[in-house]
Amino acid sequence: MPMNGFSLVIPAHNESAVIERTLRSVLASRLDRELQVIVVANGCTDDTAAKAGAFGPPVQVIQTAIGNKAEALNLGDRAARFFPRAFMDADVEVSAGLLQAVADAFADGGCRLVAPDCRHVYGGWNPFLAGYYALWRSMPYVRRDTTGRGFYAIDRELRSRFERFGPLLADDRFVHNLAKPSERRVVSGGHTTVRMPPTLRQLLRVKTRWTIGNLQLARARPDLSANDQEKHGGAAGHLLMRPWLWPHVPLFLFVYWYSQRAARRGGAQDAPGWERAQRNGM
Repeated sequence: MPMNGFSLVIPAHNESAVIERTLRSVLASRLDRELQVIVVANGCTDDTAAKAGAFGPPVQVIQTAIGNKAEALNLGDRAARFFPRAFMDADVEVSAGLLQAVADAFADGGCRLVAPDCRHVYGGWNPFLAGYYALWRSMPYVRRDTTGRGFYAIDRELRSRFERFGPLLADDRFVHNLAKPSERRVVSGGHTTVRMPPTLRQLLRVKTRWTIGNLQLARARPDLSANDQEKHGGAAGHLLMRPWLWPHVPLFLFVYWYSQRAARRGGAQDAPGWERAQRNGM
């Protein structure tokens, strides 16, 4: 018998190429409770909604003409019936054990936010980018962060701390900062698969957009910065002890410098919206 339920909200904007793969992975997951999957097809000009709707229950499709991730999150959140309540990118896959591992983590009464392990997959052939991703994935702050995984889940208490998702690019960073460090968990019983930007140009664009999102959040909710003090802790010592990563440091620093400069120059004109592969933390 199902113990209770688990709601999963998937905002989707023109995701026809990947939505079936994503939903197949979700529906193949083991779970000891009722699963509610809500696909919010927003501003779509393709057949994302039709492909998602073809799965039938437990997949529910909501359609809106407005192509905006925050609004899609809010529509899905309003339709969700259960806690834990998870939010997932439409181009991410989950392993069979992920949903159960996330649900089990909330058995700890002090847990408010859960994210899974993540396999960040680079499918390109650029050895410099491959090195960049190897360095980035190894960083302590990446391994412990709940963002950049394409999936996060919250409990009823954390949901009560905000009225709705605001017009911010970094929704997962917003939720991350709402939770105190002691209230966050990264579980190892399952994982997401996230595909990384295949070219340097795309990486710079995504990284800049991520930086803009962080700057937006810092301006809109400076009160939450106290919960994000450990952001880059341990990076220097980690690199110092791993000389095989040193050849990749110049590109790593260049990407950081470029994204910071571009975000500060163009962030004021950047409107919250959609961007494929908006991976946080790269």
